[in-house]
Amino acid sequence: MKILSIVFFLVFFFSFSNNSFSEKISIIYTVNNIPITNIEIKNEIAYLKIINKKLNQMDNESLVVYASKSLLREKIKENEVLRYFKFGLNDKVINENLRNLMLSIGINNLDEFNILLSNLNLNEKFIKKKIEIEVLWNQLIYQKYQNKLSIDKEKIKEKLKNKIDNQNNETEEYLLSEILFKPISKDLEKNEIEKIKKSINDIGFENTAMIYSLSSTASTGGNIGWLKKNQLSEKILFEIQNIKIGEISNIINTPTGKLLLILKDRRKVKEKISFEDELNKALTIERNKQLNQFSAIYFKKVELDTIVNEK
Repeated sequence: MKILSIVFFLVFFFSFSNNSFSEKISIIYTVNNIPITNIEIKNEIAYLKIINKKLNQMDNESLVVYASKSLLREKIKENEVLRYFKFGLNDKVINENLRNLMLSIGINNLDEFNILLSNLNLNEKFIKKKIEIEVLWNQLIYQKYQNKLSIDKEKIKEKLKNKIDNQNNETEEYLLSEILFKPISKDLEKNEIEKIKKSINDIGFENTAMIYSLSSTASTGGNIGWLKKNQLSEKILFEIQNIKIGEISNIINTPTGKLLLILKDRRKVKEKISFEDELNKALTIERNKQLNQFSAIYFKKVELDTIVNEK
């Protein structure tokens, strides 16, 4: 069942005032008979606003859609990783990720972070569970697909050498955000593309990415960050190198779906280029790109096998 089939529940969700919503607990969905309540959706909204301040600009209806999608995806992942792993055995990596999360929102002190959570009726255990689900999901994807990674190191080295030799220590960098989506069918592809383009016009690229993107960057509005010219595939570079800042690329076909990119900024930087450093970065980017593709493919498979019921 598709995650975004929630129109009925938007009516339900907004039928309560904030006070009654916080007092009355109702089951909104079940995922393989595991309930998701309105309180969980409310908490998800609070959490998502912590990690992305721009969500405060999103209207309530879009927030509910986004939070519902986020929570359903998380429950589907949780159910799957429980088939392979036990929770509670990953404290070190969870604490490292928690620290990175705190730093990303400008908090250095755990006590300060816990005060923030308490003010939102959340707690550290809630955050750590979310982190652990993602850690175990990534571990599962790696275990399942590590032998299917296909990285031609020599080809990457040759390509990188040619680009570095031609750059004269000056390289162009692009600040990019993405929307990755996969149409339900070929017949509905045109309608889905138009729906996403309309959403971009109505609520902006970042908010649209949060609602529709399948990529792991959806939670940050599709933000990829700064990428060097030599870190981009020829297909992507062809699409973005001639567009203006603020413009959106044509649709790019990828193994996991359709990709839209927005060029947020570009710059030229002079730097002392270390071939080994750039090679390691390029290999890591290629590895992560392939793992992200496998992750999206596997999630789609698990989603199709999951029974999601609307209550």
